[in-house]
Amino acid sequence: MNANVVIIGAGIVGSSVAYHLAKMGWKDIVLLDMGDPIENPGSTSHAPGGVVAMSHSKLLTQMAQYGSDLYRSIEPYQPYHRRSFNATGGIDIAISQARWNDLKRLHSESKSFHADTELMTPDQIVAEKHPLLNPNAFLGGIFVKKSALVSGSALSGALQRDAIKLSEGRMQVHGFTAVTDVEVKNGRATAVLTANPAMPRIACEHVVLATNIWGPVLGDKLGVPIPLLAYEHQYVITEPLSTLKQFDVSNPEHETTFPTIREVESQFYFRQHHQSIGVGSYWHRALTVKPQDVGASAMREFTPPDFNNCWNAMKTLVPSINESQRFTRSFNGMFAFPVDGYPILGESQIKGLWSACGSWLTHAGGVGKSLAEWMTTGSAEWDLRQAHIHRFHKFQNTREYLRTVCDKNYLEVYAIAHPRQPLSRPRNVRITPFHERFQALDTSFTTFAGFEAPNWVEQNARLLEKYDDQVPARSGWGAEYWSRIQGAEHLETRNNAALFDLTTLSVFEVSGPGAAKYVDYLCSNKCDMKVGRVVYTCWLTPTGGVRRDLAVSRLADDKFWLYVGEGTRPMDFAWMKQFAPTDGSVTLTDISDSYSALGLWGPNARKVLQKVTTDDVSNEGFPYFTAKWIEIGSAPVYAVRVSYAGELGWELHIPVEQSLQVFDALWEAGREFEMIAAGNGAFDSLRLEKGYRGWGSDVHTE
Repeated sequence: MNANVVIIGAGIVGSSVAYHLAKMGWKDIVLLDMGDPIENPGSTSHAPGGVVAMSHSKLLTQMAQYGSDLYRSIEPYQPYHRRSFNATGGIDIAISQARWNDLKRLHSESKSFHADTELMTPDQIVAEKHPLLNPNAFLGGIFVKKSALVSGSALSGALQRDAIKLSEGRMQVHGFTAVTDVEVKNGRATAVLTANPAMPRIACEHVVLATNIWGPVLGDKLGVPIPLLAYEHQYVITEPLSTLKQFDVSNPEHETTFPTIREVESQFYFRQHHQSIGVGSYWHRALTVKPQDVGASAMREFTPPDFNNCWNAMKTLVPSINESQRFTRSFNGMFAFPVDGYPILGESQIKGLWSACGSWLTHAGGVGKSLAEWMTTGSAEWDLRQAHIHRFHKFQNTREYLRTVCDKNYLEVYAIAHPRQPLSRPRNVRITPFHERFQALDTSFTTFAGFEAPNWVEQNARLLEKYDDQVPARSGWGAEYWSRIQGAEHLETRNNAALFDLTTLSVFEVSGPGAAKYVDYLCSNKCDMKVGRVVYTCWLTPTGGVRRDLAVSRLADDKFWLYVGEGTRPMDFAWMKQFAPTDGSVTLTDISDSYSALGLWGPNARKVLQKVTTDDVSNEGFPYFTAKWIEIGSAPVYAVRVSYAGELGWELHIPVEQSLQVFDALWEAGREFEMIAAGNGAFDSLRLEKGYRGWGSDVHTE
């Protein structure tokens, strides 16, 4: 048996990928599932069906808004006992002032995300949207127009039906066909092996893993990291309520008339099921299941004690539910929780092997669209950096880290998250060589790519006397994870000199006779320049979006260093390898772990640096946008005269084993000028004041 692409997993995500590939012209598609391809054993069949069309994430909102429109547009799946799409909208309600403020922020974000939302009072919500609510139990809510309630199985069936039509009947769907392995030859996926004797081997060019909570099972076998865990999630359906007796249980249109309500402070939600109410709760201990232990079904037995808190809160919010004495259905269903909360999409290091794991029903439409675009054209409409399969560092797929962070993500699934909030646990996963020195200065650290990165230095509080009238105070949300010290560090860098820990800057080396040609092709600016020159440039997507901005320095005729952020280091290196020549003319080496880095900036930066080296660092001897090796003590240091802070200064790249001697030499030399050590807070505001762009915030692939 042969196919162009085999999709493993016929749930809503796999069906969406098949539909979008067929829509983009793919024909020979095979969709497999180990169970029934419509009522499959995964999360799709038991998911309560909520499409949450607005969140604090732009990408997830794009996916959800698109998904809602897609699900609405699809013809119903016939014959079927349920409607596939119910345009009910959805409401998040607040029982605390902090949550009400967060919903106001969400409403503001909806304007830039092009989503239709409305803030409503309790009385408005009860009168216009949901009469069962107790208006005295909450402060207000946000109505999201495109949120909806759907039948996952009906949608999967409809997507499969339409994909078959779009492929001119050439797409095949096979249930009860468990995949046992993916055949790989010379680094490329060549076939899918199954336990079905009628089709033991399906030769193909592409394989898509849409197995979600089972994703790591094949992933681990193939050496493809898919860092996610499965979590049990409680759901109950009450017996019929008198307040809902007017709804006809035989009429599919009456299955749900009211919007889904999410009481996110207490981590539960509820929806109508004809004359009953379904309640889903995250308000319980983390019930973790390793993907290898999930087995044949995503369902588990209900655990009654875990539901008590939710049920008591529900009785307050919906008084009529007190008449329910029993549940007509109760279970613990499983959902996938990726280590950072985003889908895991893209082509793995095995050519032709793609992942579409870690997604929920809400985002399945957008996931299918994005992956199909990526597989067909090489890029997607939306910026997928947060969902890229190569975004993970190795430590993120270790058992301890994965369990700790995923447990935390489950317990805080609806938690209010501040944009500047660092990861609470685990901490000290990675330590820069300068950590001890910054610790001695009483530094407040944040987390970045696992590193403990200086945010501000408490000893610089003394500078507030100097700059008190220039650093306005903040309060409330704006003051969280912030200190006035950051403003003082900013101003002292402008007026004097400051030392920054830049170890979170990654370095890729390109060497070989074809290095200049390759780097020039990879980058948008001209990089075939004189040895010792530095250039600021971009990587571009096929449609001209900014895939990454970076600096490039030329160390020799056949050697270049490319500087990117540690946060996207794995993804960036994968991008480089994707376009590297295969004739042996170029060697790519990730040397990031071999070098630490310090930033020395400010009007007195040259005076400090000149005290610790005999090399010429004058403007004539060391012009802007040049780089060269200098000596600081016994350490060879690659000094790059660039500035993201907008002041005179250098990035100093130091062999990691000699890091402290260079820091200490600079620190001692800086005493004459009362040079400070500063943190990322000041670094960010310095670049903002200067107007320097930040990739991922100011520029990106869109």
